[in-house]
Amino acid sequence: METINCKHVGQGQTAQEPNGKACRRVAFRNSFYCYAHRHLYPDAETRREYEKRRKTLSKEDPDYEPRIMKTTPEEPEPRTGPSSEQELQSLEKELQSLPPDWDELQEEGGWWDSALVEATPEERMKEALANAEVAKRSLKAEEIYLVASLGGEVTDELFGSDLSSSIVYGGITGFAALIAIPFLPVIMMVLLAGAVGGNVGTGGGDFANDTISSLSQALWKIQFFAVFISGGALLGFSNYRNRMEALTKGKADFIAEGSLMDS
Repeated sequence: METINCKHVGQGQTAQEPNGKACRRVAFRNSFYCYAHRHLYPDAETRREYEKRRKTLSKEDPDYEPRIMKTTPEEPEPRTGPSSEQELQSLEKELQSLPPDWDELQEEGGWWDSALVEATPEERMKEALANAEVAKRSLKAEEIYLVASLGGEVTDELFGSDLSSSIVYGGITGFAALIAIPFLPVIMMVLLAGAVGGNVGTGGGDFANDTISSLSQALWKIQFFAVFISGGALLGFSNYRNRMEALTKGKADFIAEGSLMDS
C-alpha cells in the first residue's frame, strides 16, 4: 500500500479555527490519519474503501478525492475539586498518563524527536529502508519482517545473499578472522602508543615480529582453519535461515491482517 502523509490539520482554540499546520507523520496502516490522530476520526473511510469508491467516479466528480473528516473533540468529564491529598496524588498520576498533545509538539519544520516517542511501523520501515540504502547493505532479519508484514516488497537486493552465498561468505569470514588473530596484539600496541603520544621504536618492532611469528605458528594449523571455516559457514547458514523465517512470517502476518480487515 502506498505510503502517504496524515491528512490531519491542527486546530486552533476552537474546532472551527484550524491553525494551518498539517501533520507530517505517515498515515497509519489502512487509514488516512497517523497513529496519533486516527482516534479523532472514528467515522473516516479507510483507504481500501476509498479506492473501491473512486473506481466508480470520474476525476471531475467532487467526491473523487478522499473526504476530509471533521475531528471529533474529546469532551472532558466534569470534575469536582479534590478534597484530600490522596485525590490530588491520584489526579496527578492520571494527568501524567494522558497522551501528549501532538499539535503542540509539532513545529513548522517538522516533528521534533520528543514528539516521536514511539514511531509507527510505517515510519520504522521507511527508516530501515533508508539506512540500508545509505549503508549500501541488505536488510537485517527484523527489518525484513517489518517490511514484509506491512506489504512492502523485499527484493533480492534487500534480502541479501542466498543460501550458498551465505555459507561461502561465512566460511571466508571465519578464515579471515583466524588469519587476523596474530596481528591483533600488534595493532592494539600501535593504537595504544599513538594514544599516549609515544612510538613503537626498535624494541617494539622486535616484539611485534616475535608476537606475530609465535601466534601464527600456534594458530595457523589445519585443525584451527577447519574449526573457524566451519564455524563461519554455520553462522552464515543461521543468518540466511533467520532472514528467510522473517520473510515468511512477515508475509503470513500481512495476509492474515488483510483478511481480518476485509471480513
